[in-house]
Amino acid sequence: MKYSEIDSKLRKVYSRIRTLDDYHWDLAGDRIIGRHKKSNLKLRIRVANSRKEAEKLSELKEGEGVDIVVVPDKRTFYIHNGTFIMTSKFLKGTLVDINDHIIWRGFKVVEGDGTLIQEDFYEYLGGRFIDHLKNNMTIGQDFVFWQFYKCEACGKYVDIDSVRSHLRDHGTKIEDMDEMMYEVFEINLIEGKIYDKYGREVSEEKLSEEAKEFIRETIENFKS
Repeated sequence: MKYSEIDSKLRKVYSRIRTLDDYHWDLAGDRIIGRHKKSNLKLRIRVANSRKEAEKLSELKEGEGVDIVVVPDKRTFYIHNGTFIMTSKFLKGTLVDINDHIIWRGFKVVEGDGTLIQEDFYEYLGGRFIDHLKNNMTIGQDFVFWQFYKCEACGKYVDIDSVRSHLRDHGTKIEDMDEMMYEVFEINLIEGKIYDKYGREVSEEKLSEEAKEFIRETIENFKS
């Protein structure tokens, strides 16, 4: 198939997003197939002639990932059956926001062809993304994401920058660990609260002293 043979509407949509280097794009018939390069999150983008047609397309599910249907109706942006339905002018911004909600959450060192390879793991916080959309919240202005490690010795969550010293106090050397997985929490800068990936508030009792201090400083710096 030649590029010129692709439907002109699909080419127009593709032209809006192909400069986003966080994603890899393929054109496959009536769809644009995307892949987030770091996390491998799949995206499927279709074009419909109306909202009614878009909602019918939203019933088609192809497994995990994000489904988007672009329609010609001006100022359209909503979610139906878990599918984003929108005007093309909102597409690029939405993909940028999705990228902002894909967070590194840990690593594991594995063997491969005679070398040791760091395998990285990411998480798409789709639930938080939807909530942020509904509340018109912007990352960096209203909230930030941060990684917290649950200490096996005391059961408290420690911010990623304090893990080394915290574990050392328990007699554990971080350099001896070949695998570490973190929980991604949202620091809500407006409310001064912490939420997990499901939007549930994380109580202070679950946080280490280092984490409490880090969160206090983060919120104070925002207010100043």
